[in-house]
Amino acid sequence: MLGGTFDPIHNGHLALAEAAIECARLDRVLLVPSSRPPHRRPARAPVEDRLAMCRLAAAGYPRLEVSELETRRPGPSYTLDTLEELRRERPEDALFLILGWDAARELGTWHRPAEVLRLAEPVIVNRPGLGAPAEPELRAAGLDPARTIVCPQRTPDARATEVRELAARGAMLEAMVPPAVAEYIRKHGLYRG
Repeated sequence: MLGGTFDPIHNGHLALAEAAIECARLDRVLLVPSSRPPHRRPARAPVEDRLAMCRLAAAGYPRLEVSELETRRPGPSYTLDTLEELRRERPEDALFLILGWDAARELGTWHRPAEVLRLAEPVIVNRPGLGAPAEPELRAAGLDPARTIVCPQRTPDARATEVRELAARGAMLEAMVPPAVAEYIRKHGLYRG
C-alpha cells in the first residue's frame, strides 16, 4: 500500500512504488488516495480528480492498482483503518506499507502507529536529500529494523507543491508527472488560481 493525497500524483510517487516493488519483491502496489488526510491541509483537487489522475498514472504500470478505500470512507483517512479493511478483504495477502523515509520518520505521530506496524511491514524508500536510515534511526522512528525493509534506490525530487505551482502558471508539467496526468490537469483546469 502506498497512500497519500496524490494532489497530484507525480513521478516521485511512481518511482517510490517501483523502487518498493523491486526492492521488496512485491506482487502489487495499491495506490490509495486519501479523502481527508489527518496530517495535512485538505487536498486542493477534488477526490474524483485525484482518483482519475492516479488511474491515468497507473495505466502504464502493470503492478500498480488504484484503490478507492479511503475515498469511500467518511472521516479522517487513517492508515490503520485502511489496513484493517485490506486485511478483511485480502486475508491471504501479506501487507506492506510503502513510505518515503521523510514520512516514516513521522510515523510515531500517526493514529495508533503500533497497530499500523502490526498489520503491515514497512518498506522504506530513500527520498531526495536524505540518506538511507541506519538501525539507530529506524529505532528512533519507532521501527523495528528486523521487520523493516530499507530500499536504497534514489527517487526523483518531485513535489506536488511544485507541480501545483507550475500548473497555476500554465507551465509544462511533463517533466514531473506522466503525460496523461499533465493533460488531465490542463483539460480540467486544476490548480489554477
